[in-house]
Amino acid sequence: MRLLSWRFSFPSRLPPYQRLDLEDGGTGPAKLSASGLPKRSCSTFVLLGSLLASVVLLILVLLRIDTRWTYRIPPPSLPETASQLQVSQRLANALPTFLSGNPDLASRQWAPASLNTCPPGTPPYLAPCLAQRREGAVYGEELIYPDFRLHEPLFAPSRANGDRSEWRSKLDGIMERAAFCKDKRWVCYKGQTGQNVVLANATFKGNPPADHWVDNACMSDGVSTAGLATAPADAAINTLATQAEYDAAFPVDTLLIATTPDSWSFQHFLDRITHIVAQGHHFTFGQSAPELVAGRPPGGAVSEMYDMLGLGGGKVHFRQPRLAAKKVVFSCRSPLVHPWLSLRSLEMFGLDPVGIPIEQRKKVVYVSRSHGSTSNGGRRVRNEDELLKGVRALLAMRDQGEELVLLHELGLSSQPQIMAWFHENVRAVIGPHGGGLYHHRWTGRDTLLLELMPRSWTSHMFWEEAGMLGQTYANVPLEPVSKKSTNMEADIPAVLEILSAQLGKSDARGVGLERLYRWHAPELLADEQ
Repeated sequence: MRLLSWRFSFPSRLPPYQRLDLEDGGTGPAKLSASGLPKRSCSTFVLLGSLLASVVLLILVLLRIDTRWTYRIPPPSLPETASQLQVSQRLANALPTFLSGNPDLASRQWAPASLNTCPPGTPPYLAPCLAQRREGAVYGEELIYPDFRLHEPLFAPSRANGDRSEWRSKLDGIMERAAFCKDKRWVCYKGQTGQNVVLANATFKGNPPADHWVDNACMSDGVSTAGLATAPADAAINTLATQAEYDAAFPVDTLLIATTPDSWSFQHFLDRITHIVAQGHHFTFGQSAPELVAGRPPGGAVSEMYDMLGLGGGKVHFRQPRLAAKKVVFSCRSPLVHPWLSLRSLEMFGLDPVGIPIEQRKKVVYVSRSHGSTSNGGRRVRNEDELLKGVRALLAMRDQGEELVLLHELGLSSQPQIMAWFHENVRAVIGPHGGGLYHHRWTGRDTLLLELMPRSWTSHMFWEEAGMLGQTYANVPLEPVSKKSTNMEADIPAVLEILSAQLGKSDARGVGLERLYRWHAPELLADEQ
């Protein structure tokens, strides 16, 4: 995949030693006559002394010795303003340039539109207007994400009416971003936006906070750039005389803010960190990758995924209380659920979201919570052995070369290996609700994701993600074995019904992800540019 390659330049400042004005309080140079000789007579000793002083000063300049007190940076001029405009224009062109340079990406059709100017009448809360009044901001873009709709889950035919009604009754948990469409077999996602704000010469001082579920965390509704310190135009930091001083004051070239809640966890790395990186990707990955600030150091799988994103080798700063950068990219205002972000995440990992044809993938993976390690307890399937026996018998009866594989017995040692194996082999993922189901992401289109869901632990995240990736999601809600438990007994006939009807096939209901737009005249259906 070809990455966007261009260089960020900051408002121009005079190169070191371009202006050299002695400010020692003494008299200025003597006026010269037309012949170039001093108007007043001087002794040979005085003349030699002056020449010696000039030679010493010249040596200081050539050796670039720090003589800060002799430098004076002039006020902003027209060329500097022109440079700022060039920076803004380069940033404004970044997303269109990236999209035109990568026409074959599966994500391209879901790319957001970029609004990057603030003419009169524009709401002041939009990113380009914020950038105009925010000290230190050099660019702001409001990203307008395309509306879309997702088909509701599949349910076991023998219990579809009751399960469907129950699932619909619990959709209020995501009503801030979604609502039933007029046709209630679909759920509509409308009006989602994101913001990218670029700050020059900024310092992160621990805010937005990492790893806490608070309103001002990255990707929470109240997140703000206010915690990023920038220097006023007349501040002393802007009069740094040498490039070495500037590099010492702002050691990071490009810094991406990714201080999300539970940034260390597998789940929230995937549903938050990757979205932040994807939303700001078009002007952070140029000739070199950016650096990123997050919270607590993660485990091995997340560390390996950072490497896959090009953010290895010390480019991620964990629990860093203070970090100064020449350019800070603030993309914390990013949607939690959108096809562009999910598809771009896979592409950044080097995976084709379309995947290998379902006919060539023969493995059915069961993700157990009764074996191996889990970050939290519960949601165990009490009759798991009987369930697995039934699935194996069904696969044998189908006689299509399918094989049941238990995730905890897979024996792969690294996250890249796991992702590649799922991508090349898996046609279905089955299991109780839990983080292990996230491996469905790597498999490609038409994969069946069958989730066993305790009624006391309702979640829509796997349904949303599977739908956006063109996969088929089936839900089997189950009664917990006791009021204080999330463990459950699987409805084995219901699971086998779904597998018999759907395994190895595209969704019989048709495409489960569609773009939404109110107007539908034929003239609006032109080919995508």
